[in-house]
Amino acid sequence: AQESPFPIHGINVPARTVSGDFYDFFEISDGRICFSLGDVSGKGMNAALLMAKTASLFRALGKTSPEPGLLLSRINAEICETAARGMFVTMVAGVYNPKTGDLLIANAGHEPPLIHRGGDQYDGLAADSPPLGIVPPIDDEPFPEISLNIDGGILYIFSDGVTEGYGKDGEPLEVEGLKALLSQSGGKPMQSRLESVVSYLQDVETPLRDDI
Repeated sequence: AQESPFPIHGINVPARTVSGDFYDFFEISDGRICFSLGDVSGKGMNAALLMAKTASLFRALGKTSPEPGLLLSRINAEICETAARGMFVTMVAGVYNPKTGDLLIANAGHEPPLIHRGGDQYDGLAADSPPLGIVPPIDDEPFPEISLNIDGGILYIFSDGVTEGYGKDGEPLEVEGLKALLSQSGGKPMQSRLESVVSYLQDVETPLRDDI
């Protein structure tokens, strides 16, 4: 089957029955795409409930405030108010313009997304803010944002279940291993590239340590 022309692809594999990781995206009225990927601390029912709540907040609040810094700030306010003590969410949110390649992104304590511009060049977008649910907001102040142009490259966002997952050699994949896997599958359709990473982490006898 021919790959969909839609510019975002994703995959979520739970380590247990329900994943504490989530991703979502939707188009807004001006043609841009609002997207997110998050990882809830802990396991079990409390983590699953917080995951569902955070994903719902992203979609509900993002429809009226898609700017990622303000959106994360408002989600953070809700989580700080209601989440069980000690629980938090690492999360990346952004707005992408597929017509121009312009990207606005904010990172709340999450694994640095990678921008691949070809060859061995991968640039990481480090977190400038703590995870959601730790520091209560001050006067609706937005989280820091990064503005850039993808310029024909690819943005990869992933949870630590990927980089800390074990491969065939019994060692964690880590960021360098992820880059190598993505480069090896560079000629494949995007969804196939993601599946190749998952199959590498699943092709071992031990169960997954964390959601992917």
